[in-house]
Amino acid sequence: MVLTREEKHKAYIEAKNTLELGQKWQRLVPGERRPNFEKAAATTLRNALGHKTAEHRHVLDISNRLMHQHEPATARILERTLQNGIVHPDVLHSFRDDYRTAPRGYPKPPRSYLHPGDAVPELYISHDSDIDYVSHFNVNTGDYMPHDHTWLGHHVAHRPAPMSTVKTDTMRDVIV
Repeated sequence: MVLTREEKHKAYIEAKNTLELGQKWQRLVPGERRPNFEKAAATTLRNALGHKTAEHRHVLDISNRLMHQHEPATARILERTLQNGIVHPDVLHSFRDDYRTAPRGYPKPPRSYLHPGDAVPELYISHDSDIDYVSHFNVNTGDYMPHDHTWLGHHVAHRPAPMSTVKTDTMRDVIV
């Protein structure tokens, strides 16, 4: 029987873990016999060492060529790798038969809607009255209920200076 390097490595790790378990083992019941961990580890190692190691290492010559220009084994591995879905399917099509869905060349610059000589537009938003926003749907009446928002104009709220007093409905508060 032929084992891969990974299988042999797993056998070595299993033997090591078996020996470590033998060092940590404790009796749960008086008179309980200790399992022979050393014999189990030796059996695992003997089985792993008795088999040949398979060399599944491929020497891959990967370059910027199409599928039919690579060696057959390398082309199969590359094709299988490109089919796994990590990269876009166009990469696989390009590798197989040089097919591209997007045309070659540089992307076009975004279209400008201004003509040469037009002034650069400036955007001002101004509300002279109240704005009605839809707040919620009333299931009893079947109507959308408005939410009133009053535009305060150019009001800017400022924080009062420290240690100043602010009058509220209940009492005077001191801002720290």
